[in-house]
Parts: sequence; structure tokens; C-alpha cells
Amino acid sequence: MNKASKVIGSGLMAGMLLVGPAAVDAAEVTVGADLATAYVYLGETINDGFVFQPYLDLDIVEGPLAGLSFGVWGNIDIEDMDGEFSSGNFSEVDFVLSYALPIDALDISIGYTEFITEMRDADREIELTLGYDLAGFYPFLGLYYGIDGADYLYTQAGVAYEMELIEGLDLGLSAAVAHMYVDDGESGFHDYTLSASLSYGIFNASLTYYGQIDDDVLTDEAYDVEFVGTFGISYTF
Repeated sequence: MNKASKVIGSGLMAGMLLVGPAAVDAAEVTVGADLATAYVYLGETINDGFVFQPYLDLDIVEGPLAGLSFGVWGNIDIEDMDGEFSSGNFSEVDFVLSYALPIDALDISIGYTEFITEMRDADREIELTLGYDLAGFYPFLGLYYGIDGADYLYTQAGVAYEMELIEGLDLGLSAAVAHMYVDDGESGFHDYTLSASLSYGIFNASLTYYGQIDDDVLTDEAYDVEFVGTFGISYTF
């Protein structure tokens, strides 16, 4: 068992202890994995080659802790165009703890992410996301604050839309623009994204375009990949 696998196992045990049976009336567990042509996060290219990204989410849906979620996400590098990563190894493991506030009119969630990786400048991230369902359209706003290593505030605003093409086959479309504030360096509008996805049962696929707005903020060195395609599978029980 490698270091990342031990970290995942320890994180799962901690999550189960955190949401012990006395505080849970009902929970949902989702397991899945995505195969992606590259790894891009907050508009910046982490790996420009193929990656495999497994994940597990535990969502409390009933009980005193309803709205609390715990997740583990990993990145395994399959291919690396620049030769920086070892093929077949975990280069990142993230632990995510979030809470969806019980507000009917607006989707509000606060979260905390711990990064186990050497690829990021920040070791931790605090998140706040807001969304609103408006007749099929879903305007959203996300704020991501990186701490411990590099302080930044990444703000993304956009709108998503979902429709059923045929029975069981859903099409999702989204567009967003992001601003990056950093303590040390250039701040300003960072990137924009355009995305389309299809989902059918346990299968999903997507294609996302990442656009560079200001090369002083999102530098040419950090911006390497424009298109990312993914194919994934997930199951909830």
C-alpha cells in the first residue's frame, strides 16, 4: 500500500467516525471515477496528459447532521507530456468536508479542502458556493480561498442549464468567468470556461474549454491546455 492509499484509508475512517451512526438517520454514498485528457484546476494546467481520478462521497441526507458531506478525491497520472510526474502513481489526494445550509430558496454550501500534494502552492482551501434554480437555468457563484503556502481568492460566476434530450439522457451546458486575487502578483480577470456534458444512468461524458483572459494574471506558463474531455462512471447507493 502506497502513501496515498494509506491517506485515503485513514481519511475514510475519520469520516465514518465524524458522522457516527447515532447522528445519521440516512446517508448516501457515491463512488466513481473519471478518465480525463488533462488535469486543470481553477483555470491552471496541473497535468497536460491523461489522468485517472477516482472519488468517494458520503452525504448525510437525514438526521441531526443532514447536509454534511465528506469526500475523498484522487488524481493518478497516466501520461505526462512534460515528464514531471510518475505514471501510475497518485500525485494528489484531496479531503473535502462541506455543509449545505438548510435554506429552500437558495443553495448555499461552505466547504474545506485539504490537499495532499506537492503540485499546489496552497495546502488548504476554504470554499463558499451559492446557486439558484431558475426555470431550468442555474446561476451560481463560487469563492475559493487558498491558505497555507499561497493566499488567493478565486471567484467564479456563471450559469448552467440542464435538459433531458430523450428518456434517461441528460444534456448539461454551462458558462463561467473567473477573477483571481493574489497577495503577491497580478490580480484580475483570470479565465472563462464553456462546458457541455451528457449523462445516462451511471455514465457521463463532458468537454470543457478553458479560455485565458489576461496573460498577466493567468500566465502562459500556467495556461497550457484549452480543451479537456472526460468520461466517467459513478454509482450512488
